[in-house]
Amino acid sequence: MSTDVLIKGGYGGRVRVESGQLLEIVNVEGQQICDFFAFNVADLSETLSPPHTRSALRRIVLEVGDTLITRYRNPMFDLVEDTCGRHDITFPPCDPVVYEQRFGMKNHRSCRTNLAEAMADYDIPYGYLPDPFNFFQNTPILGDGRIEHRTSLARPGDKVVLRARMTLIAAGSACPMEGGVNGDRLTDIAFVVRDN
Repeated sequence: MSTDVLIKGGYGGRVRVESGQLLEIVNVEGQQICDFFAFNVADLSETLSPPHTRSALRRIVLEVGDTLITRYRNPMFDLVEDTCGRHDITFPPCDPVVYEQRFGMKNHRSCRTNLAEAMADYDIPYGYLPDPFNFFQNTPILGDGRIEHRTSLARPGDKVVLRARMTLIAAGSACPMEGGVNGDRLTDIAFVVRDN
């Protein structure tokens, strides 16, 4: 049995994943960043945590076999497949402030507001929304410490497959940032939940 959710380019969505199920995060047309978030169904304050995962792994590059952990240092996912190999676990989500400050754009869609919309019925205060795993984001750290923004390397159909270690809500934003990081246009991300 599988459940599919299509997240339209520039927007957000979510799906429930039971403990032991697999979640495929699929880059439908390629080059689309997915800001990815997850919440423990039993306690929404327990969220997937990039900094705690970085601390546990002692690195910023994800590898198949890694365990992704929560802010309470519990295992939330195992990374079981990755056909892209280039992701980011250092950046916060884009938000209305960055679009206004850096680009002079008001009322632009953002990954943070996409998450707020996707989780609106849970009444999580905006300030408590977590930071993402930025799947398919190509932001290498250079030798001099600078971070470059490059176009995603994801090809059509590239995917990340995660095995849930607890029952959770997985949320994603097909990042609405134009101008190269997502290629020449915004495209869709698919969530596929399956038993095996």
